[in-house]
Amino acid sequence: MVTFLFTSVFVLGLLAIAIYFWQKPANRSETIGLPPRPEERRGLFSDVRVNQLRPQTENQLAEGPKVDAETFQEAIKAIKAFQESPNRTNTTNLLHIAALADDAKNYGRAVELVLMSWRDGTLSDLSAHELQALFNSEYWVLSSRTRTSGAGFVLKQTLSSANRELESTNNPI
Repeated sequence: MVTFLFTSVFVLGLLAIAIYFWQKPANRSETIGLPPRPEERRGLFSDVRVNQLRPQTENQLAEGPKVDAETFQEAIKAIKAFQESPNRTNTTNLLHIAALADDAKNYGRAVELVLMSWRDGTLSDLSAHELQALFNSEYWVLSSRTRTSGAGFVLKQTLSSANRELESTNNPI
């Protein structure tokens, strides 16, 4: 019985060695062709150098200014009216016109201006909850493209910090 066991292990070992050498590639004098050279790899922003402005594309030049003169004049009037007397009506007009201009930076500035007036106490006829609702509702007037842009991201951070500040005022601990 022991002989049968040793013989079967020896045969299995020989079989494993035979399979190993059978699968191993033979040393041939043939050379294997080299793979093609990889194409030149470029980074995501490799065409832009540090402190270098990119020229405007034809699409950007064709678009021209985003805000027409009428909207711009309305925005100036709304800012002046708000600065003269910060109240509920002027605040809603300012934020609405800033949102209609469809520029995230300008809307963010308007939010900061209103928030500064609210902190100073000059804007007393709006509660923190109403102001928070006003900021968030006028945010959705901005176009989807503006909300998802880089300036839109900064605006979201501004609104988030404003919401945290107003929320802490709503729920004092």
